[in-house]
Amino acid sequence: MAELKVLRFDEYSEEWAKFILLNRNNASRQAAHDYDIVIGPIANDRVGVQLWKYESRTIDLPTLVHNLRNMRGITFQYYFGTERAIKILKRL
Repeated sequence: MAELKVLRFDEYSEEWAKFILLNRNNASRQAAHDYDIVIGPIANDRVGVQLWKYESRTIDLPTLVHNLRNMRGITFQYYFGTERAIKILKRL
């Protein structure tokens, strides 16, 4: 099997925020990226509030990242977005 294209974010960052917003604001039926797997901090409701503040221009990007990094309980998520990625999953 060909090597998978993987994007990994180890923490909240400006790059992570831009990637999340790119995907959340994508009105197309096509994916906003071509990664097979994306790993990174979860964008839950608490994160959503901070993203909304940024999008409504209440806070700037550095403040968004600062606020996210100071939240408790960072949780990571794994996105398997292609058939190639799903095929590597194994039941434990």
